[in-house]
Amino acid sequence: MLIRTHLAFAVFIGLLFFEHVNDKLIFIGMVLFATIFPDLDTGGSSWGRHLIFKPLQFFVKHRGIIHSFTFGVLISVIFAIFMPVISLGFFVGYSVHLICDSFTKEGIQPFWPLKVRSNGFILTGGRTEEILFFCLIFFNLLLFLFLFIF
Repeated sequence: MLIRTHLAFAVFIGLLFFEHVNDKLIFIGMVLFATIFPDLDTGGSSWGRHLIFKPLQFFVKHRGIIHSFTFGVLISVIFAIFMPVISLGFFVGYSVHLICDSFTKEGIQPFWPLKVRSNGFILTGGRTEEILFFCLIFFNLLLFLFLFIF
């Protein structure tokens, strides 16, 4: 999926958790960061194009280990030990990214190193994703109004 769809879905899920976290700004910031993080493994992503991430891309393939819950849980556990305030936000954002990508035709290998793949029906950047994106924007606005206005 495109970065905008990942971010829109991350905002939606982040808002659902919002009332249940103490450090709201840190939480939402980590959710947004972590939903972008898995695509650093490809030069085709908005952030992955930067020179600093090229060495990472040399060692891993796109939608490989970094696009797995195995990696997400490992990093989240490390954060929980050393920086617990960011661990939940990171795990939520990372999981959102993986869930979104599991619905694309390219799919992901969710429990790396197991070879089982999760493939969906959405073409990245296609019409279905565009409709999903605009629906998420609409629901984000409704949820935002519900949480902060009413």
